[in-house]
Amino acid sequence: MHLKRYTLGAILLIAAVGMYVYHMITPADYSLDLFGLHLRLPIAVWVVIPMVILYFASLFHMIYYGFKAHLKQRAIDKDIEKMADALYWDILKSPKPHHYSDKRIRPVGGALDYGCDDFTKMDKKGIHPLIRDAVDLITAIKHGEVVDLSRYKLDKSNPYAIQNALNMLKHEPERAEEVLRRVPYYDRQVIHEAIRIFIETATEQQLQRYVEMIDFDVLMHLYETYDKRDEKNRISLALVEKVLENIHPDACGYMLLSRRMVKYYTPHELLALFEKLAGKDEKAFRAYIFTLIEFEMLDKANELLQDTQKGEYLDFKAFLDLRKAGKHYPIDLLLNQC
Repeated sequence: MHLKRYTLGAILLIAAVGMYVYHMITPADYSLDLFGLHLRLPIAVWVVIPMVILYFASLFHMIYYGFKAHLKQRAIDKDIEKMADALYWDILKSPKPHHYSDKRIRPVGGALDYGCDDFTKMDKKGIHPLIRDAVDLITAIKHGEVVDLSRYKLDKSNPYAIQNALNMLKHEPERAEEVLRRVPYYDRQVIHEAIRIFIETATEQQLQRYVEMIDFDVLMHLYETYDKRDEKNRISLALVEKVLENIHPDACGYMLLSRRMVKYYTPHELLALFEKLAGKDEKAFRAYIFTLIEFEMLDKANELLQDTQKGEYLDFKAFLDLRKAGKHYPIDLLLNQC
C-alpha cells in the first residue's frame, strides 16, 4: 500500500475535521483529568485525537502485515527458484531434493525432486492430487497395464500413449486388425507392432489389404512364426513378390529371406521366385545364387557366376571351389557379411 499517500490523505482529513470543528462548530476548550494530569485543549483537538490514534494504529497494522506479506512473497519467490532448479536437474536426469517453504508449492515442487522418469521412490502422500493421479497412470502403463486415456486427449506420438497401445496389443492381440484399420489414430511404432502380430495368423486374403504396411522386418517375422500355420493357411510366393516390390531389400536382405523361406517351399518354387526377382533387381542375384547352393544345384550356380566379372562375387566363387575340393563348409558362412 502507498503509505505516503495514505499519510498525506490522513493529515489532510484530520486538519479539515479539526478546522471545521474549530471554525464552524465551537472554538471553546474542554478540560479533562487523565491519570493525574489536567489537560485543557480546544474541543477541535479532542475531536481529532482519536483520528490521530486511528491513523497510527492503521499505519502500524499496514506496516506489520505488509512486512509479513513481503516475507511470504519472498519465500514463494525462493520456492519458485527451487522449482526451476529442480526442473533443471530433472532435465539433466539427475534429480536433487529441495525444501519448499510454501505449503501450496510443496506438493507440486516435491514431485520434481523425484524426476519425471522414475516415480517408484516418490512419497505420494505429500504430492498434489492431480500429480498423484498422473503418477499412478504412468506407473500402471509402465507395469504393462492398459488404461483408458481417452479423456486425456494425448497426441498419438506421446510415449505413454504408444506404450499403452502396445500393452493393449500384448494383452489383446486379436485387436491388431482394429489398429490397422485406424492408422491415423496410432503412432508408426504401434502400427508396426500391430502388423507384426496380425501377420502371424492372417490369411493371404487378409494380408492383401495391408501389403503396403509390410516392411522387411514384418516379412521376416512372418517366416519366424510360419510353423504356427496349417497347410491351408500358407502364403503364396506371388504375395511375397508383391511385398518385395514395395520394400526393395538390399542384397543381404534377399539372402536372409531366402534362408528363412527355404524350408517352406519347393526348390522349383523358390528358385523361380529368386530368378524372377534377380531379373528385376540386381541385388537379388546373390540370393538367387545362394538359393541354388542351398538346394545343392552347384553346377547351375557355377554357370551363372562364370558370366560375372572376375572380381565380383568372390565369396561365392571361393565357396564353390571349396565344395569342389570336397570341403563342406556350412552355407551360413556366406551370411557372415550380413
